[in-house]
Amino acid sequence: MADAESNLVPSEAADQVEVALETQAAADDGILYLNEYQYENDLVTDFARLVASPRRRGSLYVAAAIAALIGIGMLVAGGNWIKFGVVLIVFGAFLAWWSKNLHHTLARDFIESVEADESMGGRYRRVAANEDGLMVWGKSGKSQFFPFEKLDHVLDGERIFVAMFADQGVTIPKDTFVRGDAEQFGSFLKARINKKLRIETKRKKMKAEKAAAKAKQESEPKNAKAKQRKQKKNKKKR
Repeated sequence: MADAESNLVPSEAADQVEVALETQAAADDGILYLNEYQYENDLVTDFARLVASPRRRGSLYVAAAIAALIGIGMLVAGGNWIKFGVVLIVFGAFLAWWSKNLHHTLARDFIESVEADESMGGRYRRVAANEDGLMVWGKSGKSQFFPFEKLDHVLDGERIFVAMFADQGVTIPKDTFVRGDAEQFGSFLKARINKKLRIETKRKKMKAEKAAAKAKQESEPKNAKAKQRKQKKNKKKR
C-alpha cells in the first residue's frame, strides 16, 4: 500500500510542474486566452443564427405585414388595383419567409465566403486574446488583429461567442479553448465592452462640461453689461 501511494507522488509532482510551466509560458507571451478550431459548416450556421438578431428579423416581419395589408386593401378596392395587390401580398409572403429562414441564407453566404477566401489557407483558425485585443491566424500564417477599442458588442450563443468589431465578427467556440475557459473568457470580453463604454461616456461628459464652461464664459460679459445697464437705470429713477 505504501509503495502504491509513493508511486503517485512523482506523477502528481510532474503534473504540478507542467501546470506551473504552462502558467509561466502564458505570463511570458501575454496571451490570456487561446482557442484553436476548424470553421465547420455547423459553426458557421451558429454564427449566422446569432447575427440574424431578433431586431433584424422583427423589422422584416413588420415590412411583410405592411406589404400584405396594403395588398389586401388593393384587392378590396378592385379594378386595376388587384394585380398590384397580388404583387404586394406575394412580396409580403416572401419577406416573412426570408425572415424565418434568414440565418440559413446568411449561413450559405458565409460558407461561400469562407470557401472563397484562400488567403487564410482553409478553415483552421487560431484566436489569441490579450489585454489589447484578439489576434486571428489562419493555416497560411496570415493574421488579423482586432483591437478591443473597436469592440461593439458580444453575441453569446449556446456553443460560441461572436465578438463584433463594426461589420466584422470573430467566432470563438466554447469547447475548443487551449488556454483559459469559456466562462472566464465571456466575462473577459464583456468587461472589454464595458471599458469602452466607460471611456466613451467619460469623453462625452468632458465634452459637455467644456461646452457648458465655454457658454458660461461667453455669457459672463453679456450678464455684466446687462447688470450695469440695470444699475444705471435704477440710479436714474432715484
